[in-house]
Amino acid sequence: MRVIAIISAAALAIAAGPALAQTAPEPLLRVVTGESAPDPARENHLELAERYLELTQGGDLVKQMRGQMEESYGASGMPTEQRDWMVQSMGDLLAEVMNLAIVELRDDVADSFTVQELETAIAFYDSPIGRSVVRKQVDMNMELQQVMMPILMPRVSSLMEKFCVRFDCSALGEAAAKSFR
Repeated sequence: MRVIAIISAAALAIAAGPALAQTAPEPLLRVVTGESAPDPARENHLELAERYLELTQGGDLVKQMRGQMEESYGASGMPTEQRDWMVQSMGDLLAEVMNLAIVELRDDVADSFTVQELETAIAFYDSPIGRSVVRKQVDMNMELQQVMMPILMPRVSSLMEKFCVRFDCSALGEAAAKSFR
């Protein structure tokens, strides 16, 4: 993705050469320090990418997932105090992770979608029907997980048994343990 962005930027620089020649010179501080000037078009593109992610992965989604956690923990039979603590703590954790993920994905989304695509998607997801679609997608993803887990788990177990018959699983376990330290 970044290669495409670099090629696109180079092509734009070549095409925009005559227009850029008429712009004001760079401030001396930027020339001396090598600091590049912020690109307003790129900043706008990144802001659109962030807004798209907030609409499709952020705020309302986190609230909806908190509600699903309340239902899930409510059906678990946990004491009320423990259930409330888990819902609050897991909800806060989820919100933090989603906010960090949005920041991490922003550049990739900007590289993947054009400004026009982002503006169109934002207009849709910012509408009542778009927000409804996001809520339903979350519900469907939860249902998909519930359907897949009983199907997936025995198959993964069988696959790992086959793997351990063919390869040394102790090395795999040690590597997994190291990755969680």
